[in-house]
Amino acid sequence: MSEKRYANIFYFRLILKIGGTEQFLYEIAKKYHKKDIVVLYDRADLDQLARLKKLVRCIQRDPNVTYKAKRAFYNFNLDAIDQIEADEHIFVTHAIYQNIALIPPVNHPKLTRWIGVSKFACREIEKYAKSLGKDIKAELCYNPLTLEKPKPILKIISAGRLDDKVKGGGRTTQLIEAVDEYATKNGKKYIWFIFSNPEAKIKTNNPNLVFMEPRVDVRNYIADSNWLVQLSDDMESFGYSINEALGYGVGVVHTPLSVMPELKVPEGATLQCDWDMKNVKEVAEKMFEPQTPFTYKPPKDSWNKFLVNEPSHYEPPKPDTKIECIADYYDLELRRLIKAGSEPYMVTKERADKLIRLRLCRIVR
Repeated sequence: MSEKRYANIFYFRLILKIGGTEQFLYEIAKKYHKKDIVVLYDRADLDQLARLKKLVRCIQRDPNVTYKAKRAFYNFNLDAIDQIEADEHIFVTHAIYQNIALIPPVNHPKLTRWIGVSKFACREIEKYAKSLGKDIKAELCYNPLTLEKPKPILKIISAGRLDDKVKGGGRTTQLIEAVDEYATKNGKKYIWFIFSNPEAKIKTNNPNLVFMEPRVDVRNYIADSNWLVQLSDDMESFGYSINEALGYGVGVVHTPLSVMPELKVPEGATLQCDWDMKNVKEVAEKMFEPQTPFTYKPPKDSWNKFLVNEPSHYEPPKPDTKIECIADYYDLELRRLIKAGSEPYMVTKERADKLIRLRLCRIVR
């Protein structure tokens, strides 16, 4: 038997990596850690446990130990209730369990009080208990929530054919490693979006990398970033990604590209990695430093004097032919699987003729 008598025990059988009840435990610990609180658990995610232990006592349940408390709180599961000697045993309802095929143990004889985290939760647990022939009165207690000022997350983007050696895939990998090393050592947060061919996926377990399929326009992602990374060989003669990023006021990490002086980039808008990447750690550290806002205007084009000045009579083709699928196929234009017998849809006449030739569709009259 445990000799220690705690004030408050919160029992939770399984503390997962992510979840609302897990956040509830952390918020309780964060806001009320000056009170005597113990989190009693069977199994727990190590990251969740680490942050809880900074605030409150955490004990893994031993089936051979009896725990003492003035109040014991149970978050759905009551496995430990017969091991806990408490003045009050309180059931906390965090969800409408019966709607997700779970049976809340509201009628356990040891329970003395019931808490609902919303009025809705209170009503539902009372209604459920009544269906079991038990009258209870759930007390309303909203979940605690403290909102600290969030630390900024550095947003980085790479957009290019990283499977092509001249586009700097190897250098990008080195910079990723340096950024992650610095962030890990200094408690910094970052996320790195990589738009590239699937075969260019960098082999890493880094959870901060988000691999995205290539698309024709990623400017909205670029504009929402802190840095664009473009570590190509010296073959970029203009560099659309570089100019787009700078035009949106987004910094650029680049190699010593010969075209850069021609672009007249504002001071502080870029960071330069050496060709041999010997300064990669220095660049990685500077990426986390506060950035100075800048304005950049791309060089003005003069294509107007090269194009023949005659008006266009082109009209984009309109979907004007209704077809239905007669054989399952993946439509490359719609980018989805079309199944035989599915709802008819509209395409251009040219597209319809092609699908009919392939014996995939027929025209709906």
